[in-house]
Amino acid sequence: MSPLAPVRLGARRSPLARAQVELVAGLLAARGVSSTFVGVTTTGDVDQRHLTEIGGTGIFAGAVRDALRRGEVDLAVHSLKDLPTLQPEGLSIVAVPEREDTRDVLVGRRLADLGDGARIGTGAPRRALQLQEWAAARGLSWEIVPVRGNVDTRIGLVRTGAVDAVVLAAAGLARLGHLELAGLDNEPVPDTVIKGLPGSVLPLTLMLPAPGQGALALEVHDSLDPALRAALGGLDHPGSRAESLAERGFLARLEAGCTAPVGARAVVKSVRGTSLDLTLDAVIGRTLLSNLSEPANAGSSLRVSAHGSTADPEGYGADRADEVLTKLQLEVPRP
Repeated sequence: MSPLAPVRLGARRSPLARAQVELVAGLLAARGVSSTFVGVTTTGDVDQRHLTEIGGTGIFAGAVRDALRRGEVDLAVHSLKDLPTLQPEGLSIVAVPEREDTRDVLVGRRLADLGDGARIGTGAPRRALQLQEWAAARGLSWEIVPVRGNVDTRIGLVRTGAVDAVVLAAAGLARLGHLELAGLDNEPVPDTVIKGLPGSVLPLTLMLPAPGQGALALEVHDSLDPALRAALGGLDHPGSRAESLAERGFLARLEAGCTAPVGARAVVKSVRGTSLDLTLDAVIGRTLLSNLSEPANAGSSLRVSAHGSTADPEGYGADRADEVLTKLQLEVPRP
């Protein structure tokens, strides 16, 4: 295939997926490469059960990957956090563009205005875990209401009074033009307004993101024309890729999927040759670790904070997960 031919970008048909495709198309256009969109309907689009009921791992990616295998698209545009950690044979992630803000946003109420008994909509066990712990530490009890749907659907639940607030990814809101972000995602952000509703950008001290949140994964079939593959590889942002590899290496070693109660945020602090100086903060719900023969001690989550240097960020994340598993094994009551 000639690098001058339009690149067929495959993705879901949702407004957010389209916005992400347009972002990638813009990056390609800046490099003189034209593109066209090919919409794909995924399992997650047609099965409206809650993600925890249908096994959320890969439900938004499988059909797009099948289109790659059939040669119907040249490049799949995924939200990296939605991908299973095991990379399928014959497909490669050729680029991870520069990452968007990784934080989550409370939409419908400001965080300071959420009182006892508030109903918060989210379909992510990771978010539910951290919200409930934050509330409990302040003597509050919040009801977590499972929700699904695109951004507008979830915001609509607030408008109809079905819930007091919902939690959405800052990256998605920003890509849709609903949120303006400035600075780094570890900097404080004042309360904001999302589509006419009050909201708060949640600090990482309250809500750690899903591994890979805020990053896109650009995936190709291994049979793709080498010249085109090289051109697409030019969209890669090494720092964003390294952070995502560390987070997903952590997730993979725990043998957890993208809907598991696991949050992780790696940050590349500096680069020295092939060595990366990075930090990794993570939260793990103890209910995840069903491989333990006996339940661990009371407490719904375990938090991890690490700092080190490595030339293998994925391995670094996996090693930190091994330390977590060892700690939890030590918590198992002895007979």
